[in-house]
Amino acid sequence: MKKLICAEDVETLKSKGDQVILIDNDTIITPSARDLADEYHMPFKKGLSEKFNDLSDTQNITKEYLVTLLKNLLSEAGMSGLAEAPFEYQKHASGLKIIRGSTVKLSPLRAGNEGVSYQEILLSEESHFQLGILEIDHSHFCEEDMPESVNYVVKGGLQVTIDDITFDASQGDIIFVPKASTIKWSTPSKATILSGKLKQGG
Repeated sequence: MKKLICAEDVETLKSKGDQVILIDNDTIITPSARDLADEYHMPFKKGLSEKFNDLSDTQNITKEYLVTLLKNLLSEAGMSGLAEAPFEYQKHASGLKIIRGSTVKLSPLRAGNEGVSYQEILLSEESHFQLGILEIDHSHFCEEDMPESVNYVVKGGLQVTIDDITFDASQGDIIFVPKASTIKWSTPSKATILSGKLKQGG
């Protein structure tokens, strides 16, 4: 079935914030639509797979469909895809928040050290407190002049070094780090830590 795109369709897409007009081999574009698309700098995009062709049937458009479509467009344009949310959670109007721990996605804490990953999961403006999950995988790293923190070892074991003295910590242990300390965290295996810190200036 042929699909016609006219100037009015371009106006509608522009008002919705679209930057690309999706077409297929059966799309007919009127001259006025081409002129208006050029004026708005909205290119026509062809060559998408068949599952994306029937854009007129909005009944079948889902969130997953739109995300996949946008990722494909970005990929074809040589741009990176959409970043996924770092975790799933539920929130109540009162401020109560339930973070689904199994969905938390960690990112490298520092460039060049893939063995240390972190993800902030909670930030309280009122108490100047932040909470995150830290994972050390057969690696080590140092923190200098950091705010005080309380760290709970969720899984595994690690070594904590301060003033050239090393302490062992294992699953279930709680590590308090005083303000402005220089600490080395290391493990020959893998450790997961729930880390709560006072924000700088808090």
